[in-house]
Amino acid sequence: MAELTCARCGMTREGAGRVLPGPLGDDIARQICAECWQEWTQAQIRVINHYGLQPVRKEDREKLYQFTREFLGLAEEDGVRPTS
Repeated sequence: MAELTCARCGMTREGAGRVLPGPLGDDIARQICAECWQEWTQAQIRVINHYGLQPVRKEDREKLYQFTREFLGLAEEDGVRPTS
C-alpha cells in the first residue's frame, strides 16, 4: 500500500486500501490510513448495535456509510464536509 496523509488523523501512514465498493471506497482508499480504518471497524460494531442497523438492508447500509464518512472526516459525495 502507498503512504498517504490521512484525512482523519493528519498523519502520513500506510493507506487503508480498497476496503469498500463505490465512491466511499474510493474516498477511503485515497484519504484514510490503515490505522484509522481499523479504529472504524471496531467503532462500527457499536454503531450497528446502538442504532439496530441491519447492513443487509439498503437504507441501513446507507446510514452506516454516512456514519463511516462522519467518523473518518470524509466529505459527502456532493462535496460538503460533515460538521462535528
